[in-house]
Amino acid sequence: MTASFRAFRRSLPGIFLLILFAGLTLYPVLRFLLLPFRGGGQGGISFASVLNADALVNSVRIGLESTLWALAAGIAIAFVFERRRWAGSHLMMLALWLLFVTPSYLMTTGWQIFFTLPAFAHGRLAHLFFSEAGIVFLLGLKGLPFATLAARTSWRVIGAELGDAASLHIKSALRRRATMLQLLLPSAASAFAIVFVENIQEFGILATLGAQIHLPIVTYAIYERLATTPVDFRGAAFMSWQLVGLAVLAALVQLHFSGRYSGALVHGRRRMVPPPACSFVENALAWLGLVLLAGLGLAVPGTNIVMAALSPVRDLAARPVPWDSLIYSTLYAILAALAAVAIAAPVLLRQRARAGRFTNLLNAISLANMALPGIVLGAAYLIAFNSDALPLYGTPLLLVIAYVAVQVPMLLRFLQAPIGHIHPNLSEAARLHGVAWSARLLDVEGPLLARPFVWGWMMAFAQVFFELPISELLYPAGRPPVGVALVWLNQSLHYAQEARLALAAIALSFVVAGLVTLAVRAAAPLRLAGDAAGDAVGELA
Repeated sequence: MTASFRAFRRSLPGIFLLILFAGLTLYPVLRFLLLPFRGGGQGGISFASVLNADALVNSVRIGLESTLWALAAGIAIAFVFERRRWAGSHLMMLALWLLFVTPSYLMTTGWQIFFTLPAFAHGRLAHLFFSEAGIVFLLGLKGLPFATLAARTSWRVIGAELGDAASLHIKSALRRRATMLQLLLPSAASAFAIVFVENIQEFGILATLGAQIHLPIVTYAIYERLATTPVDFRGAAFMSWQLVGLAVLAALVQLHFSGRYSGALVHGRRRMVPPPACSFVENALAWLGLVLLAGLGLAVPGTNIVMAALSPVRDLAARPVPWDSLIYSTLYAILAALAAVAIAAPVLLRQRARAGRFTNLLNAISLANMALPGIVLGAAYLIAFNSDALPLYGTPLLLVIAYVAVQVPMLLRFLQAPIGHIHPNLSEAARLHGVAWSARLLDVEGPLLARPFVWGWMMAFAQVFFELPISELLYPAGRPPVGVALVWLNQSLHYAQEARLALAAIALSFVVAGLVTLAVRAAAPLRLAGDAAGDAVGELA
């Protein structure tokens, strides 16, 4: 009996964390997605009346087109990174990371401002941009970092002996290239699945450019059913099933190619040969690609946003800039990032201490949560917490909770390696020598984990600060976050005010990141003392 009670007591933290995760994700999501199959006062649902065939076809077509061009460009860029020596590799990587962290609706706004200039407003390029082609172009740009990262792994592990064997046994140069490209199919399939799912779930580009050209897309159609009166929760839930189905199909494609074409490329006879320098043609194409990527993805939209912010506002009836949204977003982001780190830390520490069914369930729930579109999660929270039992809708608390539910899975992946690198004997040796639990946490593990946890907090802060789909559905009345305010100004074509607010938001986020960095550096003596304490405990262990 005593052993059973001790085992139950040891499992209590895992049970609590599992209940917390289920309450944050499984309960609201399942309640929302099961709406079409439940009876009630509204009666049954007619799938034929809810199915928007145009939106579904447009989502699939745009998702495929943008994914395929991003995948082709990503494979080529990854080839230069891993198989050639090129002087511009660091600049290309910097451009990809900046493109990754730039909110999609800000990049779209920069291009919209560009095509309001008299010299470009009525040309063929403007006509193409304000059409499906413009959405495909922007989605491909946002998916390019994912495609490049996935393709780099396979290019890196393809050894020189494979190329030698292909040259020896395959006479046709075209067939040799096709054989080498076949080795990329598993990573290409993974990149396809990731980019396709991200593109069909994208909301920022559709809320700006998509709304302006009135192109029906499933993601924005879900938002319209939830944001217009009367609210159609069941229709939105059914359309959310379409996104889930498309994501499952993309995952099945990835599993098929991974199972059929995967192979072990790292072995004892694999030779590491330094990559050759780029040829003249490859060097020219690589620099051209860097110029296009930095220009189309960063320079053109960024320059136009700055120019619009500096231009005077001539419309006396123009909407004023909602500067108070900066305060709201800062408070929401600080609280949500702190709560997300506070939840992720015990989960990872427990996972390192013991792996069991609770840990596996937590990992499965967090992975499923990462695959959900933000618009679906926001709608699920709107349904689950808009009742007499849980009347949280319309409060800042619900918005912060939703932010936390989105950021915890990301932090679990980001912080897993730093926690895994700390040997558990450090804390165990301190425990055997009578060091209290709080002292072990603050003096042994805390200083060693302070830096990665601060970086995780900063990453969560930046993502929450500019978050859009969840903010659109759950923000408290009269206290909109920055993302919502920027989209308001965009949809009303107040580009100058939007640009000023965007630049102020970017500057404020950098100020917060800088202050946190200075605080971490100021605590360097404490961190060094913690390192010394860790070394001493390690010697005892």
